[in-house]
Amino acid sequence: MSATTHKPEVEALVPVPRTRPVVRRVAPGRPPTRRARVAGAPRVLARRSCAPQGPRLSLVWVLAVASVACAAVLGLGALASSTAPVVPSTTKVVRVLPGESLWELAGRVAPSADPSAVVERIEELNGIDGGVEPGQPLTVPFSR
Repeated sequence: MSATTHKPEVEALVPVPRTRPVVRRVAPGRPPTRRARVAGAPRVLARRSCAPQGPRLSLVWVLAVASVACAAVLGLGALASSTAPVVPSTTKVVRVLPGESLWELAGRVAPSADPSAVVERIEELNGIDGGVEPGQPLTVPFSR
């Protein structure tokens, strides 16, 4: 006969080991528990109750707060883009330095203004579309 045929009989004859109660040390103020625990047995914990901790926000409130925040962001964005960039109104004739671009020239003559607006104003005042040459005189908005 094979060993697999007798396996149920062998398992039935194996005695279950007896355990003695284990006393666990617990935090002060809590009574110790005496429970028998078989070695290797899975530890089963009691389930926690899933009651809500506090009042829940309804979907209406969440959507209201989100819409107010969205409106505030869009409103502030509209206010920021509605103001035109400030370009100095006074002008001055300057010469382009060697290796200097219109962006560098705009930063040199009007450092506190928006460089893109100053470059547009320089192109408008002088009627240029492309690059500039060193030594070329240009009328530029000027601030210091």
